[in-house]
Amino acid sequence: MTAKLACPFCYNPIRRRGDLWFLCRGRATARKAACRPSVDEARRRLTGFAEPTLPAFPPAVEPSLMPKNKVHCPRCGGETAIRACPHCHTRLPQEFGVSASPMLVMVGARGTGKTVYLTVLSRELESAKIGHEFNATVQPIGEGQDGFGSQSQWLRQNIRRVYDEFQLFPATAQAVDGRKEPLVLEWRVEHANRLGLRRSRTNYLSFYDTAGEDLAGDIETQGLHYLRAANFLILLLDPFQLRGARDELRLPAAATPRHEPTKDVLARITEALKLSDHWNGRKITVPVAVAFTKMDAFYDLLGESHPLRRERRRPGGYDESTGQTVHQQMGALLKAWGGDDINSHLRTYYRDYQYFFVSALGAEPNYDNATVNPIGVHPDRVEEPLLWLMHRGGLVPKVAP
Repeated sequence: MTAKLACPFCYNPIRRRGDLWFLCRGRATARKAACRPSVDEARRRLTGFAEPTLPAFPPAVEPSLMPKNKVHCPRCGGETAIRACPHCHTRLPQEFGVSASPMLVMVGARGTGKTVYLTVLSRELESAKIGHEFNATVQPIGEGQDGFGSQSQWLRQNIRRVYDEFQLFPATAQAVDGRKEPLVLEWRVEHANRLGLRRSRTNYLSFYDTAGEDLAGDIETQGLHYLRAANFLILLLDPFQLRGARDELRLPAAATPRHEPTKDVLARITEALKLSDHWNGRKITVPVAVAFTKMDAFYDLLGESHPLRRERRRPGGYDESTGQTVHQQMGALLKAWGGDDINSHLRTYYRDYQYFFVSALGAEPNYDNATVNPIGVHPDRVEEPLLWLMHRGGLVPKVAP
């Protein structure tokens, strides 16, 4: 599956790289004063970002088929090479549009641990372990200029809260008019081309973290533009919401607040996707990684010899053999927990989905006071859903059997 070009901030399609707008640098010229920052209403409406920014403008219509890399601002005359989205006017990385930039939407009911998972996953992707395994450099884009790094700052604050302060998060804020800023990571790898020459390739992974309230009703879910624009979905399921799973554990009341049944939330996601290009009349075609969170609570019940604890992926890409083992074992657990209606729904409506066993924290937190286990954060299999999706998008290889 090849990801279509779309803005990683507002998820609107961009036909080609040459359609990108430019962003003024705010530098005065001999004849005109520099442009001043102001609130961009298109950006505020589409992303929720409402801080003053320098003006964006479209490229001039040129007879040449080769778009220019540098232009002059029509207001102040200053030269700029900074690119921007033609829809939301958010600054884009200079290499954006050269390679695929998949849109990944993370969905799940309230309380599934989406923010914790995204925080830990991002930290793992930036780790030396992933860097060495894939010969990759992964980092949030931007350094804070023009709001470019606001989500990078959000991520750093989250990492500090979880890893250093041992604190969990309150409920994710609800999107305003179905819009808020996603987290965009730069995935830069070195690879050899057909001639054996080393080349660098940069992809941008855009993650949107939904609040549970955003899926609270049919109208809200149908209006979530990003859901229908996604190239891939990561669906987080909380096993604590299944009676059979709860019966196997002794969980405090704080760990199992009353939420809407998972099946109902999944049904609304499906209905929204059926209104998009992802529906071919029979099945939903967008690949869906179905990740069961908080699985550290089941470690003792499963035991060290259980395939979900014993089987580990081989490094270097997506390990299909281990992935299928996890998929089958999680399907069996889901049925044993009384979740066969979820199994049936996914099998009926989705063409390409796979189950995953993940623990973002690696040890049970204290649910009563919302703190991380004193042993610290030790993630377990958090990267596997993403590697499966990236393999589907041609960004990582499949590990040879």
